[in-house]
Amino acid sequence: MNNLLLKEKLVVLFCWGAGFFFLSTGWYEFLTSQSSLSNLAISTGVAITIFSTGFTPKVFYMPIRSALKDIQSPILVNIETQQYITLSGIVISSIGLATQFLF
Repeated sequence: MNNLLLKEKLVVLFCWGAGFFFLSTGWYEFLTSQSSLSNLAISTGVAITIFSTGFTPKVFYMPIRSALKDIQSPILVNIETQQYITLSGIVISSIGLATQFLF
């Protein structure tokens, strides 16, 4: 993280803070019995996805065309781990959405 610019560090902190916020509010609503398990799954999946987005802060400062072409290496983890974390967040959110629509 020492080789990141200040604006990239701010993006990382914002993504990780937003992920923690989504996770904590989802669990708080679930524990106070104001929401169902599907809402908890959706907020947990969104939190995981936002958290894993913070591993590639350079994407936020690139033109869209080059961001979609070039593969950016994430910080702190390798690319397979970052992709696995992102995919698990999307799957958890999808399961929560599916259960919410079906039941």
